[in-house]
Amino acid sequence: MLNENIKVDIAIIPSTFSSDGTTSKYFSMKDYDWALFVWSVASQTILTTSTGTVYQALNGSAATSAAALASTTAIVTAQTKAVAFTITPLTVSAANSVTITSFNAAGVSNGAMTFAAVEGGSAGYSTAATAADREFSINDTAAGTGIVSTACTNLAAIINDTAYGVPSAYASASSTTVTVRALNAGDTVFTTTSNNTTNMTLSIDQTMGMIEVNSRAMTLSSNFTHLALNVVNNAALYTSAFCIRGKGSRYNYPQAAGKLTQLA
Repeated sequence: MLNENIKVDIAIIPSTFSSDGTTSKYFSMKDYDWALFVWSVASQTILTTSTGTVYQALNGSAATSAAALASTTAIVTAQTKAVAFTITPLTVSAANSVTITSFNAAGVSNGAMTFAAVEGGSAGYSTAATAADREFSINDTAAGTGIVSTACTNLAAIINDTAYGVPSAYASASSTTVTVRALNAGDTVFTTTSNNTTNMTLSIDQTMGMIEVNSRAMTLSSNFTHLALNVVNNAALYTSAFCIRGKGSRYNYPQAAGKLTQLA
């Protein structure tokens, strides 16, 4: 049974903090071979960062013994580690575009994909959106005037296209926005940019970081037995975290080495 081999705990109760940071409780590794810390940040703005570091200690109180575990610091930057983001075409016009790059859990990029608006699909405008060129029609009714709701519908459709869309992503359209989510937030993250942040704005709904550590990475000579996650944000960000501990070695780690996952 899965619940006999892993233990899931809330590490950081959802809260807002910044440079003062916060540290989770210390979790005992006595009966576990590995630990995975997962933290999530909501509504990051451009250039904000969230830094996670795993600490080790002699016991659960960590009053005098806490020390950072080597090679277990990871930084989540808005627009580079997104698992969900929203595109808002305010006054979309031809040549406006958004570029999306997806990465899998191994850190492999599926390549940057640029989705560009074109004036087409209505009387007087002969330019047609081409799926192979990752274009979406804004269905102009007058020169330079796009219908936002139509642009949203068509942009979501091309992002979801099985041949030319973004792998492992799902886009949903409203009358004013397109929200893009990872089909599996534990396996996919996105980097996204807009070529015109006035016409097509971007907001980051959720970013995610992960740090995985094998118990052999702990400083056994100092009798460290507990692990915790410390998170520091460079702005006031709404943050939460989980700790997942498991039995059985999932990887062949070298002695005193941790594993930092791509998503972190």
